[in-house]
Amino acid sequence: MNRILLYTFWTIAFLLVILAWISGLFIDLTGDSGLYAAISRQMVESGDWLNLKINGEPYDQKPHLFFWLASLGIQLFGNQNWAFKLFPFLFGISSIYFTYRLARLIYNELSGKLAALLAGTSQMFFLYFFDFHTDTVLQAAVTLAIWQLAEYLENKNWLSFIFGFTGIGLAMLTKGPVGAVLPFFFVLIFLLLKKDFRQLFHPKWILGILLVLIIISPTLYHLWQSFGAEGLRFYFIDNNLGRVTGKVAGSSTDPFFYLYNLLWAFLPWTIIFLSALGGEIISWFYAPKPSKMGISIFGSMLILFVVYSIARGKAPNYLMMFVPLLSVVAAGRMKYYLLWPSFLTNRLIYGQIFMLLLICVLLFISGYYILVSDFFVPVLFLSGIVVLSGLYIAIDRNRWNRLMLSSIVVTAVFNLFLNTQVIPFLFTYQGHSQALEIFEAHEPDKKQLYNFDLEEYELFFNAKDSVRNITSWEQLYGVMEKPETWIYTGEDKFRYILFMGFPVDTVYEIKQRGMNQISSEFLNPDSRERSLSSNYLIKSKGQGEEVAIHQNDSVSVSQKMGFHSPFFRKLYPGHTVFFINIGKVDEYGPQAVIPLERIQDKNQFLAEVKLEYRGWSDFADREVVLVMSVENENEVLFYNVFPLEWKPEELHWKTVALKQHFSVDLPQTAKLRVYIWNKGQEELDLKSMETTVSGY
Repeated sequence: MNRILLYTFWTIAFLLVILAWISGLFIDLTGDSGLYAAISRQMVESGDWLNLKINGEPYDQKPHLFFWLASLGIQLFGNQNWAFKLFPFLFGISSIYFTYRLARLIYNELSGKLAALLAGTSQMFFLYFFDFHTDTVLQAAVTLAIWQLAEYLENKNWLSFIFGFTGIGLAMLTKGPVGAVLPFFFVLIFLLLKKDFRQLFHPKWILGILLVLIIISPTLYHLWQSFGAEGLRFYFIDNNLGRVTGKVAGSSTDPFFYLYNLLWAFLPWTIIFLSALGGEIISWFYAPKPSKMGISIFGSMLILFVVYSIARGKAPNYLMMFVPLLSVVAAGRMKYYLLWPSFLTNRLIYGQIFMLLLICVLLFISGYYILVSDFFVPVLFLSGIVVLSGLYIAIDRNRWNRLMLSSIVVTAVFNLFLNTQVIPFLFTYQGHSQALEIFEAHEPDKKQLYNFDLEEYELFFNAKDSVRNITSWEQLYGVMEKPETWIYTGEDKFRYILFMGFPVDTVYEIKQRGMNQISSEFLNPDSRERSLSSNYLIKSKGQGEEVAIHQNDSVSVSQKMGFHSPFFRKLYPGHTVFFINIGKVDEYGPQAVIPLERIQDKNQFLAEVKLEYRGWSDFADREVVLVMSVENENEVLFYNVFPLEWKPEELHWKTVALKQHFSVDLPQTAKLRVYIWNKGQEELDLKSMETTVSGY
């Protein structure tokens, strides 16, 4: 009966791990994964699975395999986050089996299981099984290659030789030549340790290289067709070497970057992992027959680790390729912790218990502090940990079994909580998701959405209909001439659009933050708002959309600019994304520009401006003024200013109606320009501005 209960608890623990993995498939995309998803969607929509492109431009940074896997899911199931992630995920988790088989080959069955456990439940795997990078696929291909090459070197099985070089080819088809580095040095070091120089220079390796070239040929063809010889040079030399020198990407000079990241990468096993890894390495110096394959795996990793550490281009996901192989080496020593308990093991147990308690505290803090929720949700998850671990401890007397199952339960529940509660909440602050929800709620009839100078590639993947990318001001001019055009852009380009006089119907300010680098300021609810930046979703009026009204002998031309929508309260309660702010960086507010050619035959005019605004500080004495100017190219024909004022006790929107009579001869190209000049950089919110000019 006890045996059945024990198996039941272990089954539940591993089901929780799988559930945590699967929950990560439904999380929104960010950063590189958004770019890869956009490329994959465009691959499916174009039907061209050979030439990689993003918004019509050839893409050369990564080879094909990841995009093929992602596109297969999109082709079968549509533009869903989980569909994009599905096949890279399945390919990625295959490395757990490859890790098990490699450790079993080098050490024994128990080491194989422990290696698979270390890798599969490491925090690195949980993280990059929801935030997908090419490294998610790369680590599986590299582990396959080394396992099969180890099988070949041990048993001279030619099928393993073929599979080994197939793994190298798949790795290079995922991330380029870096995928061949670890297998190459593994074989080289192993043959040098065996002093098997004859096999080292055997021509059979040429056959393996030819197989690799066949596998990566689609990428080579694409690069040659799109970029010529420079594309091939970039693939084999510049891309990887440029990341070392910083020419392609990166500016880090911290040589300990990856050592720091190893501390969290192997959570919750960090203490046990470091102890086992150190013990295995030390044993090589006094053991009568140290594992040559273990030494070869570690030696190959050490070479690449040093290169990564001195490279200027660094990212935590680069470590993922090391996780399965480090788990294999550590498992060679870790098996003794289970077989022969010792005083050292007792200390490790206490350290592991401390680590698990720390993770539980983090779970509670992330729920209660970051989410600003009540105690119920984090306590519910913590209760699950206590119940499962407590019941198992009551029926199993083996200390290591207790500790290991508790560790699996804690890390699985912790990541399940992150993937279902914390991370989805934080991802609601991404700009693209807010912009799409607003646009698609307002425009059910397939209006076109444009992106201008923002690298939020998730927008191109998640939109129901294709989003078009604006790459030049000339394209922007053509787009803004169309009425009811929607453009998503950043703060700098938004201000340029306003200053250049494009007529704007409505502006939605979107307080947002990308999820690539999450700061403590953003996690803190009290300072979160300060960590956000603004993007803008703009709906244009279109050039020439002003309305001319003929009544008796007068003609009026009007334009209304709306900047505020209460619709945001329905979508994102609590987010301050209601209106644009005039006084952040520069002095000039949004402009209304009205061509006056329709009333040029008149010589007496009445200009009227209806303004709705609200301030946050006391301003007067011409600190904030509305400027009315009739201009012809660079010549000012008429000019006047209207001071605005605000008192802090005025809590509601203030509406002012400003009128100005003037007489002037209007040239054909004359325009009326109305804007706000904020000399004192006061905080002013603008709700709407309606401008009308009538000629008599």
